[in-house]
Parts: sequence; C-alpha cells; structure tokens
Amino acid sequence: MKNDAFGRKQRINKLMVRLQCNLRQLRHKNKLSQAQLAAKLNVDQSTISNFESGRSVMTIEHVYELYLMFGDDFSCPGMLFAQRGAVEKGNLGHEQEVSCLSD
Repeated sequence: MKNDAFGRKQRINKLMVRLQCNLRQLRHKNKLSQAQLAAKLNVDQSTISNFESGRSVMTIEHVYELYLMFGDDFSCPGMLFAQRGAVEKGNLGHEQEVSCLSD
C-alpha cells in the first residue's frame, strides 16, 4: 500500500463517502438541522452541506470534534479513537490522547 498511490486514493475516497453518510444519518438521528450542527462546530451551514455532499472535506479537527460531540455514535470507519488517559493542560482542563488506528 505504501507505494500504491491509486490504492490509497481509493481507500481515502471510500472513507470520505462513509463519513459523509454517517454525518447525515447522525444529524437526522439527533434531529439537528444543518444550521444547528454548523453552529455547534462554529462553521457555516453551507460547510455542513458541502461535507455531506462531498464538495468539501472535513478536517481531522472536525472529525474529532464530531466524535467528542456524539461519542461512539459517530463512527469513523477505518479509524479507532481510543482514550489512553488525560493530561492536565492549563485552562482547558484535560487533554485526552487519541490513537487513530487504520484498518
């Protein structure tokens, strides 16, 4: 996989499609409009629309923030978020270490 750019691109595209679908389903399940979810993420409503339609890509920060908001309901296929403890950090309280393991 290391030298297979085409294979990596296919896996990335598959992951993005799953994330888009999961975001839409989770938003509907929690009875949130695009505007309400956008407000929680501090982005525009059009950004959520673009995420869901695939016109733009979520940053890792957005993916992790969605995980923090929705917990295990927000599954990130091919990645595992694992909490391995907490470290006190200034006025932010506790910062949790994240382990992302690809399949």
